[in-house]
Amino acid sequence: SRGLLVGDGIGIIAKYPFHDEHLGAWHGCFGGVLPPGAADCLAMKGFRMVRMVLGDGAEVDVYSLHAEAGGTAQDQALQVENYIQLAEAVEEWSAGRAVIVGGDTNLHIGDHPDGSAGEDAEIWATFLARVGLTDSCAELSCPNTDSIDKIAYRSGGGVELSALTHDMPVERFRTASGEDLSDHPPVVVEFGWDRAAG
Repeated sequence: SRGLLVGDGIGIIAKYPFHDEHLGAWHGCFGGVLPPGAADCLAMKGFRMVRMVLGDGAEVDVYSLHAEAGGTAQDQALQVENYIQLAEAVEEWSAGRAVIVGGDTNLHIGDHPDGSAGEDAEIWATFLARVGLTDSCAELSCPNTDSIDKIAYRSGGGVELSALTHDMPVERFRTASGEDLSDHPPVVVEFGWDRAAG
């Protein structure tokens, strides 16, 4: 068994009630305490899904994820596998339903020093197309297209979702003494929802 040092980082906190929680661990990882790799095998990475009740019986399946990091060829191959595994889970657990997927994708789709941007963009685009999701940043033309923290969505199950705003409120994500709460800036997407016509 692996010597896990840190938690999964894929918790879900909500003001809406949720049920039917599912948890998936990635099938593989690469990297320990020493390079190469990005120490991914020291964390319990994977994804979590909950079925959130919006109101009036309307529901959306919310996924939180933390994907393989690192820029080696082995990391890149595992990232491909991560998104195939996640797509299979969405297809199995959320067929025909409204879905929101968000979290640390570890995918750089803009310019990136390790040269992975083209491959990462292809991984993300392939995943979105396979499960019918829209990237909220692309939809709203947000200025931070290379953020590895991404939120995507789709309508379904009689629920129409729309991304209204995309923000990274760094100034609100600090301690009282001004220290960042995380090594990642927060990503906040406001969604509107309604019952789909028909």
